[in-house]
Amino acid sequence: MRARFIMRGGARWSIGSGATIPILNEPWLPNGEFIGSDIPGAHFVHNFTVNNLMNLYDKSWNEQVVRQVFSDDIANKILHTPLISQVDEDRIIWKAERHGRYSVRSAYMLCVSELIDSSYNWRPGYWVGIWNLKVPPNVKNLIWRMCRGCLPTRVRLLDKGVTCPTNCASNHEDLMHVFFACPFAIQVWKRTCLWGSVQHALSTTASATEAIFYLLESLSVDLTQRLSSVLWSIWKHRNLRVWDDEIETSATVVDGVINMVADWLLANALDVLASRSNHQPTTASTSQQHRITWQPPVAGRYKCNMDAAFSSHGNRTGIGICVRDAEGTFVLTKTVTYPCTVSMDVG
Repeated sequence: MRARFIMRGGARWSIGSGATIPILNEPWLPNGEFIGSDIPGAHFVHNFTVNNLMNLYDKSWNEQVVRQVFSDDIANKILHTPLISQVDEDRIIWKAERHGRYSVRSAYMLCVSELIDSSYNWRPGYWVGIWNLKVPPNVKNLIWRMCRGCLPTRVRLLDKGVTCPTNCASNHEDLMHVFFACPFAIQVWKRTCLWGSVQHALSTTASATEAIFYLLESLSVDLTQRLSSVLWSIWKHRNLRVWDDEIETSATVVDGVINMVADWLLANALDVLASRSNHQPTTASTSQQHRITWQPPVAGRYKCNMDAAFSSHGNRTGIGICVRDAEGTFVLTKTVTYPCTVSMDVG
């Protein structure tokens, strides 16, 4: 029996008794999924409700019945659907808000994130490597635009109907040519001792973008810092040549790379020193205070701390609860486990 799951917007059932929730065509499975009435064998559960899949003596799934009626993929979905004993009645909740109530704002966000197909905006790649670079933000932005394919090279401009002058030997000025194939760019890479790594990346990958991702993931922090600064400086040199007819030597470009890295490191070091100077010296007493992770409630009141742990392998959620008074004395403790896994917020 082949499973077919369908999403129905942001509404889903919170299962209480299960007596009012039809098994078919209602979003009671995780994430608002429901079992369609067109699956093989659907007639066996037509007009039955969710409570018919539960044990009578406690609020848990009757695994024997579930696996007997449904295929493995549907049965596993059902058995991983949370049944919380404290939930008494069946009701529809809005999954896009923590409190379960509908709001226009959350509906809009849901449409943007789930219902509108935005897959065309997603591109594979080591994007986190760009944002983790230890370089100025404008350098990160440049590399992001390179990898997104929106850098205005000559090829890109001509595709958009924009004509521009060029002093480069090649009219086919794409990403690969500007940064890796142009003789001037190669001179710069050699002067910065990165040409060997760049050549290896180009021979291992199929495009300039893939080569950049490869280098960001394989080089050390210092070398990725130098790499990104070289990319920035090559692009700056290209713009000066094309638009202002200014010519720089490869040595000048490399000097710019060195100065950019040095200036950025110095600026960040000064920020750290300024931040430290604005704080009071740490004494033994203040250090001890900072190590305290629990603060008692005011006199006459109690404080309840709790935490949740999850086991996807065992399909269980564990809850730990501890109540202490104003003196820090334990009053009550309790642990509870549930035969399901839930989100962190629900836990």
